[in-house]
Amino acid sequence: MVGDIVVRLDRTGPHAAASVALSTRVTDPLLTDTKTGLSYVLLGDPWHGGCPRALSTAEFRWTGGEAALAGTTGDGTDWYGNACSGPLPRRFRGEAQAQAAWNVADTIESVYYGALRHSVTVSDSRAVQVGGAPGWLAEFLVRYSGTPHLAWSSELAAVVVIRNAVFYVSVPDNLGTGTVETLLSSLR
Repeated sequence: MVGDIVVRLDRTGPHAAASVALSTRVTDPLLTDTKTGLSYVLLGDPWHGGCPRALSTAEFRWTGGEAALAGTTGDGTDWYGNACSGPLPRRFRGEAQAQAAWNVADTIESVYYGALRHSVTVSDSRAVQVGGAPGWLAEFLVRYSGTPHLAWSSELAAVVVIRNAVFYVSVPDNLGTGTVETLLSSLR
């Protein structure tokens, strides 16, 4: 069941002209996706290596990642917090980075979150630098309604498009949404 969606029309935000470096000094081990060249922090328990198989689709082929089990949905489906990287699907290549990031975010939202009644609001949208390369961050908050049986009530998610690569992170509140910033700040 697909719930109501709330979308802010101006997705470029007030910081569109400013480019902010996401990478900071990271001392934890890094996970490196050799297909995209992206690296990000490898989190500790309960996180484990590997993007959840259920996230691979005909369009999104995740080549690096990590995940943590957040719980199960009412129908018994495992639900994960995840950080996944992979090639930017061909249909988004050639678009302006902001447009590509939001088109990827919209596609991810409809494919991955549609099973649960939810709403989406834009949290952040801005130009970023990742390892010296320009990119675009599209961050959104997913709130679940009508599902009191879940172990979480919201989820913070972000998409970063860099060159022909995409980084997607989504963390339910029961796993600590601050993890999204940790992962984004480690991205290089």
